[in-house]
Amino acid sequence: MTMLKKKLSIEVVYGTLPPWPNSTILYTDDSAVLVDTLFMKSDAALLAKRIKEIGKPLEAIFLTHSHPDHVWGGVELLRHFPDAKIYARPLIRKEIELDFRARQLRWTGVFNVGPFEGEIPTDLFDIQPLEGDSYDFGGHEIQLVDLKPAETVYATAFYVPEIKTYIAGDQLYNQCHYYIGAGLNRPDLWIESIEDVRARFDIDVVVPGHGYVGGTEIFDEAIDYLSFYQSQYEPYRPQIEMVQALENQYPDWKLEGVIYMTIGPAMTDPALIDLTHGHIKFGEGTIAIGSYSA
Repeated sequence: MTMLKKKLSIEVVYGTLPPWPNSTILYTDDSAVLVDTLFMKSDAALLAKRIKEIGKPLEAIFLTHSHPDHVWGGVELLRHFPDAKIYARPLIRKEIELDFRARQLRWTGVFNVGPFEGEIPTDLFDIQPLEGDSYDFGGHEIQLVDLKPAETVYATAFYVPEIKTYIAGDQLYNQCHYYIGAGLNRPDLWIESIEDVRARFDIDVVVPGHGYVGGTEIFDEAIDYLSFYQSQYEPYRPQIEMVQALENQYPDWKLEGVIYMTIGPAMTDPALIDLTHGHIKFGEGTIAIGSYSA
């Protein structure tokens, strides 16, 4: 007698606080796993509440890359689910560990003041090495996709073949400005990374790192954006010209504050400093509201 696999369900929770990352819950009748943790304590607490409402024990949390908005919520999640294990590829794990204090210092002035005071962690958690090519989730295969360099040098996406769903992390956003220059500033490599995935997997549903869940149009829009950025980027061009070019080309896209970060790790153009008074935020208003379920 053939035993039927338990039904696999997915829910994507959209972050409510800047920079509005996404977190993906996969669950069966027996248990749940999570991809990325959201960022701030309050958002992670809401995510924990939703997992408890689903009513399945959380067995594992997978991290796509090292950026805090996809990692630091793990501190709060482990307070609610102390038996859960957090996993990342070894190089990502090392990057998270080595970068934590520097990123904590960088973001304290933005995210640990005013309404956000106490929202970012003082210490992190143990991360287990994520090995192999796939994760067996109660008979459901979750394929581990080691990405070519894109936003970061090292990143892992997750492909669930039975529901043709691709959980991209920050390789893809949905109609949000991309965080390019403060990372590798290699849109050519980022495009290559996207094309590689699109050629290798049969995808119907795309879960981006920021913005609403969508279809494969997200691939096309990402490549168009990165190509436009590449056409505008010149090492000694005034930064404000690049910012204005991106604003004019994509006036309705969210995470508009990222444009000011994406021209480099530090804003040095006097015109931009005058315009922003030297203070950058990620954008105005939320990116996506509610959640996605299937």
